[in-house]
Amino acid sequence: MQSRYLIRVLIRACLASLMLALSSHVLANAPQQAMETALAQWVAAQSGAQPDQVKMAALDPRVQVQPCAGSFSFDYPFVNRENVRVRCSKPNWQMFVKVGFSQQAAPNMVITRRDLPPGHVLTESDLDTKATAALPPGGFDDRASVAGKQLKKALSKGQPVLAQDLEKNQRALRARVTLRAGDLLTESAIERVDLPPSAGGTPLWVANELTPGMRMARSVPAGQVLQTADVAESRQVVIATSNLNTGQPLKPEMFKLDRLDAEKISRTHLFDLSGLDGYELMRPLRAGEALRTSDLRPALMVKKGDQVNLIVGRPPEFMISVRVEAMQDGRLNEQIKLRNPESGTTLSGIITGKGAARGL
Repeated sequence: MQSRYLIRVLIRACLASLMLALSSHVLANAPQQAMETALAQWVAAQSGAQPDQVKMAALDPRVQVQPCAGSFSFDYPFVNRENVRVRCSKPNWQMFVKVGFSQQAAPNMVITRRDLPPGHVLTESDLDTKATAALPPGGFDDRASVAGKQLKKALSKGQPVLAQDLEKNQRALRARVTLRAGDLLTESAIERVDLPPSAGGTPLWVANELTPGMRMARSVPAGQVLQTADVAESRQVVIATSNLNTGQPLKPEMFKLDRLDAEKISRTHLFDLSGLDGYELMRPLRAGEALRTSDLRPALMVKKGDQVNLIVGRPPEFMISVRVEAMQDGRLNEQIKLRNPESGTTLSGIITGKGAARGL
């Protein structure tokens, strides 16, 4: 009897220990489970998949998910969407986790990110992918296979891109004038043309606007369709060669063309050294820093009280030059008040240069 009693006591003790261990394990994993549930719902909403298709990669054993009494927030810190940043509002903490989809995840379907007009040349930034039960006839599952195609009709945001929505011809660029290696590629130098799919080579395709800073890698005669190899991969922008101060008048020799990562380049950067004369800096510029249009303003060409040479008329038909006095400061292409010291008459003029103006 006593031995049976001892056995029952031991069994109860073992069961109690096991239940305690299981309870501790569940409690320890509760914060992680809460985070995974919220994460799966957010990723599913972003991708069009189902929450049960979203899988979070195993965390490093040394990493413990802390309880979150507030709300979770998520975002993709990188382009590839394989990593998600998780933030807790109370207490304040964040961590990065890797996510994927189960083997049963639905196939992707290429859709539009925004409303697009007919004739628009598609780029990858115009497109997104969404999980779908089955790819529709003529649908695409990869954005790269659609980029460079021209739309035959308008598509609304979120609409699938189908083969029948695309023009059979491909949009390309043709040189209006002879382009030399190193030349900046501008809208005035090219025209957009449609080519049949059987056209030879690999024609360069672009969106409705040229990528900022595109330059020629080799010379191309007027009338030739540009190929991908004709355009340099690197982008060059205007860089200061020394430290420059606010209000300093600019000269081309103060700058040089230098390479900048393409993803850092915007249309506010300057890509040509010409045209800097007549401008000054609105802020200090460090040596090696890129120059932007927002850093420039027309230079002060005339100060109040200065003598100004005013040209009236249209040469060579008729022209009169008069010495007048500036009644206010004036920058390049700015209209200011002027006074004729002999007659006392007040005039208006457009500043055309240092101490020079054109009559209205």
